[in-house]
Amino acid sequence: MLRDEAENLTRKAGREKHFILDTWYCGIINEKIRDATRKGQYEVKIRFDARSHVANHQQRFIQLYEEQGYSVHFRPNYVHITPSQYDMIIQWAPKDEENA
Repeated sequence: MLRDEAENLTRKAGREKHFILDTWYCGIINEKIRDATRKGQYEVKIRFDARSHVANHQQRFIQLYEEQGYSVHFRPNYVHITPSQYDMIIQWAPKDEENA
């Protein structure tokens, strides 16, 4: 088995294992995106505890949202030496700029 195949299987198993938690957190994130969009914003910042599901599975959430056309990154919020919180920053382009 090649490395890429192993990574794909691991990713798939991880998604299936955490499907309910992923879905629950995506619902929260999507609601924040909808609220920001209604306000005319093109970015949302959501703070998660470092021990939260989203912070522990950052790459999966980045991939989920980047597949939908969002720009996503996590920024550690250093209060101590190790980060106690992470800011998930999601950005999207205005509809007018996408068609230009």
